[in-house]
Amino acid sequence: MMNWCRKELAINAGASQKASRLTLLKLGMALGMTLGRQACLVTTCLALLAHTASTKAVASGINAATQDLINASSSSSVIAVPVSAFSTYPSSLVVRQCEENTLTESALENSACQEDIIAPDTFIDALRESSFFSSLHPYEEKSDYQLLIANVSNENAHLAEITLQWRSMEIASHVLQVNVPKISQNGKAHYAAELVAQWRDLAIKQNLFSASYLYQALDASNYERELVVPQTVGEFKKLDTQLYADPFSGAITRYVHPTYEEALLDIIVYPFTHKLSKENNLLLNEQLKADLEKAGEIAKAQELTLTLANPAAPYKSKGEENGWRLGIAAQSEKSPTLYATTYVFRKHDKIIKIATTFPADFSDPLVDELMQNVDVPKESVLMRSIRELL
Repeated sequence: MMNWCRKELAINAGASQKASRLTLLKLGMALGMTLGRQACLVTTCLALLAHTASTKAVASGINAATQDLINASSSSSVIAVPVSAFSTYPSSLVVRQCEENTLTESALENSACQEDIIAPDTFIDALRESSFFSSLHPYEEKSDYQLLIANVSNENAHLAEITLQWRSMEIASHVLQVNVPKISQNGKAHYAAELVAQWRDLAIKQNLFSASYLYQALDASNYERELVVPQTVGEFKKLDTQLYADPFSGAITRYVHPTYEEALLDIIVYPFTHKLSKENNLLLNEQLKADLEKAGEIAKAQELTLTLANPAAPYKSKGEENGWRLGIAAQSEKSPTLYATTYVFRKHDKIIKIATTFPADFSDPLVDELMQNVDVPKESVLMRSIRELL
């Protein structure tokens, strides 16, 4: 189980400022931003953009509108996601480790373990020069991922504690060490680079920036093991299932038609951020309302006229509890009519959202078949902890 205590990011931190520590409470405030990102997963927005998505994006199972939400694996040599970097105080663990490694009693009495012998900016420079990050933001609180660096030195070694956080929640922490005598001014950049290189190798080996690692570290649902979806739905074939970079956005599975390239069916499964007692009809209608608003924005930007082919209303799927359905059409004088039909259901603490790029007359039978063959993970430790704060 994850450690809920993590280091708070310093606002407008300078090179000499450090972050302090606090508890999980900040996570609840972050959920508002997360909900905003849910609005245009692949639902109605996908249908409106399906005809403009690149061939490469469609072939890989990721629509252009959602590609930025899919996490790149850190097994590559460059991390594509934005990462903020900060200096922080060393933990009691690394201070104790430093003191235990001090060679002489006199050195220990003279406070041999000193902080920031290597200046924070020297580590920032080492991170930049490593070319490990394509988007590094020192001292800026603007990224989901935050890297916190503390360093202490004794008479024969230098230790760096590098902690990785996601939205201020600690997901990994490593203590690196180089055994050297007193570091000269000219050697500081070299040893900072060596410590960063040690951490980079661990990050790649442990896949620290992958969605799979993030979900596991946060005790989020295990979609890779517990999400059950069929290989085929009617004539549609499963193309791929992928995790979003955001655990609150869950997983997406795409189905494609062997004959009609524009015909797409997506199923998105994600947790709702309300108490389990939330009334179903209200909960499901909220999901469609958010999608319709986003679809309206996209239609306006593309100079399309949006109409409701099937206004949001309850929908009964065979063998399942009541869901909700929304059908829209987008028209213009310059292009064929675009259709999108979106269905939402609830199972356990998850929303099951099914989106198609064709009218309800064709979608309904497929959704009925799909819902008889779908199972989703139950409430995760992460969501249970969050709901206790609601």
